[in-house]
Amino acid sequence: MIPFLDSHWIASADAGHFWAVAIGISLLAIAAFFGIFIFQRRLRVIEDTPRSLVRSAAQGYVELQGRCRLMPGEPIIAPLTQTRCVWWSYSIEERRSDSKGRETWSVLQRGTSDDLFFIDDGSGQCAIDPDRATIYPSAKDVWYGDSPEPLGGPALGTFRVGSQYRYRESRMHEDDPLYALGYFHTQGPAGMGEINEEIRQLLAEWKRDQATLIRRFDTNHDGQIDQQEWEAAREEARREVLATEREAMSRPPINVLSHPPYNRPFILSTQPQKKLVSRFRTYAIGCLVVFFVAGAVAAHMITLRVETMPTPPAATSAP
Repeated sequence: MIPFLDSHWIASADAGHFWAVAIGISLLAIAAFFGIFIFQRRLRVIEDTPRSLVRSAAQGYVELQGRCRLMPGEPIIAPLTQTRCVWWSYSIEERRSDSKGRETWSVLQRGTSDDLFFIDDGSGQCAIDPDRATIYPSAKDVWYGDSPEPLGGPALGTFRVGSQYRYRESRMHEDDPLYALGYFHTQGPAGMGEINEEIRQLLAEWKRDQATLIRRFDTNHDGQIDQQEWEAAREEARREVLATEREAMSRPPINVLSHPPYNRPFILSTQPQKKLVSRFRTYAIGCLVVFFVAGAVAAHMITLRVETMPTPPAATSAP
């Protein structure tokens, strides 16, 4: 029998140990409760959002389906396997032992790609900004080795008992099928408000590097930037920003899919919509089962513990 379901253990266990187990099971029930709503919400959003074509998509929250494409320029290379891809995420973990001799994996390094790539649905292309997306990739590799940096790919690092390091890498590749749910918007030349904000950010960046700022704009060589020199710096920042914007105006507007406002789900998946729906429905049902089972176990443990606690002796009055 599982110890924490045994009435004798519940009644006689050390208080610290008992409450640690009871609180842990209660927290599991609470986490499962929230998981029900999270997966149900994703399921409802996927089923209720109509599919759009890039060519005719409205500005706002949309669902797209196409294939991954690299943007022109430098290729995107996954750091551990050196594989060409459109998106990657990795971690390097080290096996360690705690004070009680239990082995755990501690993360030494991790990283996630934030490079933009395209989704192409045949009607047009839309840039994907993967920042803060929930991603279901096409490739997930896990392998082991004895150095902080992998000396070979997954095929060379198969599990060996006692391996000190574990490497994980997930990827989406060019031409992978892609289901995307997020905020669709078309970016054109910046407006006046955006230009002023870019000028402010550039000036703030210059102020952080005082040595360069003084070298460029301290015309009277007194080691300080006075009001007149600051105005000259402001005018130079304005010229640089406007020059960048003039170059941008010569390029056509670009469609972008990114993280939506109001914390709506942002999902990128190489799995088709039907498989995602099945996955989220399974997760929601699983969370429901865990919620009821863990909740019932926690309630049983706490109720039985309270019932078996010794009753303090009644106070007697002095004769």
